[in-house]
Amino acid sequence: MSKELVQQKFEAAWEVFAMTCGSYLAPEASYQAWFAHYLISQFGIDRVAREPVVHIRNLPENEHTMTFGGKSEIRLDAVVTREPGIMMPHYANRLAKAVDGTGLGLLNHLDVISELKVAASQTNGLDFPEVKRDIDKLRMLLHARREEYGESKQPFAYLCVLDNHPKRKKFDKERLLSLAENIDTDLSVKVLYKSSENVPRLPENGRLYKWETHE
Repeated sequence: MSKELVQQKFEAAWEVFAMTCGSYLAPEASYQAWFAHYLISQFGIDRVAREPVVHIRNLPENEHTMTFGGKSEIRLDAVVTREPGIMMPHYANRLAKAVDGTGLGLLNHLDVISELKVAASQTNGLDFPEVKRDIDKLRMLLHARREEYGESKQPFAYLCVLDNHPKRKKFDKERLLSLAENIDTDLSVKVLYKSSENVPRLPENGRLYKWETHE
């Protein structure tokens, strides 16, 4: 599949997800599951997976690794493989242990790595430090993969932001895009941002699921 087609399919899945799910109010895991559903509709169930784990403690240091000091592992929200067939157990799984001991080599078999942020999944919405951490996470992995395996076949990296909080003011899209800018194209993170017109409708008294009895 060409790079252009991979991008078209991923971004088409994002558009349908953002249009369909912006009015829902749910935990973050639900949004991630819905997004994966739309990715599967584009790429097939045998090319889409969630939360592969990469050991980062011994990755090459760069400006992005500082954000994750003290952590030993990170997970990616959703990935798309280059070829059909999912084979991504934990990097230390005894049944199929990663040769490099970290799971970083998995990126050589991925077309897309991505992170998803949904404003309505958090009471206070999203803040920039939190969003920047996801950009740093993606860049850290791209940098480490290039240092270990060379420049060819870098996966596409996407940060997807659904701005649908029912009360907080809209996210500063321009500032977000400026965070993602990078002269080094190998470390490029593309931001997909959607401001939802139909945000979740909250109950007037802030309470859900009142129990009603019937005589």
